Amino acid sequence: MNAQSQKTVDDTRLDSVTYQDGIMRISYTLTKTSKDEIDSDAFTKDKKALAASVSCDEKGLGQFVKSGLLIKYTINDSSSAPITDFQISKSDCL
Repeated sequence: MNAQSQKTVDDTRLDSVTYQDGIMRISYTLTKTSKDEIDSDAFTKDKKALAASVSCDEKGLGQFVKSGLLIKYTINDSSSAPITDFQISKSDCL
């Protein structure tokens, strides 16, 4: 599975979604934000909490994550510099 077309919501662009060997990788770009404008620790904490909420939801990927699917998120700034990356796994859904 690979989403080839880029989707933009607000100032966040979904760049890619890939799946291989039990790992889903989701990559986003903040199109109007520089890494220097962000407190990366607070940003990561907030985004991971949001991603866990969405990823663990029974209406979405929850049943797959709870069965062992690992989701790796990558978020880059407007110049493609990495801001953060983190993963959501079964233990985040407890």
